[in-house]
Amino acid sequence: MEKHPLHGVINMQIERPPKDVIEAFRKHDACKVADAMARGGVMDYEIKPIQTGMRVCGPAVTVWTRPGDALFILKASDVVQPGDVLVIDAGGNKNVAGTGEGLSGYFQQRGAEGQVIDAGARDTRGIAALNFPTFSRSACVAVYGSVGPGAINVPVQCGGVIVHPGDLIIGDDDGVVVVPRASVRDVLKLADEHLAGEQSRAAQIRAGKTLSEVQNLEPRIAAWRS
Repeated sequence: MEKHPLHGVINMQIERPPKDVIEAFRKHDACKVADAMARGGVMDYEIKPIQTGMRVCGPAVTVWTRPGDALFILKASDVVQPGDVLVIDAGGNKNVAGTGEGLSGYFQQRGAEGQVIDAGARDTRGIAALNFPTFSRSACVAVYGSVGPGAINVPVQCGGVIVHPGDLIIGDDDGVVVVPRASVRDVLKLADEHLAGEQSRAAQIRAGKTLSEVQNLEPRIAAWRS
């Protein structure tokens, strides 16, 4: 049987961002975080919450699996820790599901923050009833079983973005952003600055200034008139 070197790898221990940094990110939406990274780390627009209002903010536990196969996703329930976000690379296949109500319930019981899968999800009504934040490419019915292959806590791709174990995952109605673990403090600082600037501009508008004044639009517009 042909075998990739990562097939069967399960890394039980990973390094996660500091808890205070994770908590500080909760005041930021995915758009603000993406702005702070110059639009880097943004997953494909198709990966969206299965219902509006779902949000995740936590370190990634990664799973690499054959599309439609749940073996290593099931095993990840032994690895995930409270606050983690399961990130599943299932090849982007929208016609098969890699997670459902049962799996979601296992992860919720383990304290997981939510899950992001580059494939479909099924039992979406049941997952929504659990209020377990789930982001996927589609809602679909088909699955293939649980025979493998796969791996846990190895580098994966999800939505066109490379995700390493322990990277910070931010997701909401607009989509999902990946913050490299090594850069979380720098990105947080920039996101805070973006938020402060946005709040300052809003205060100036409320005080009576025009948007053109606040954004200093005239010099830029004048450049197009010359």
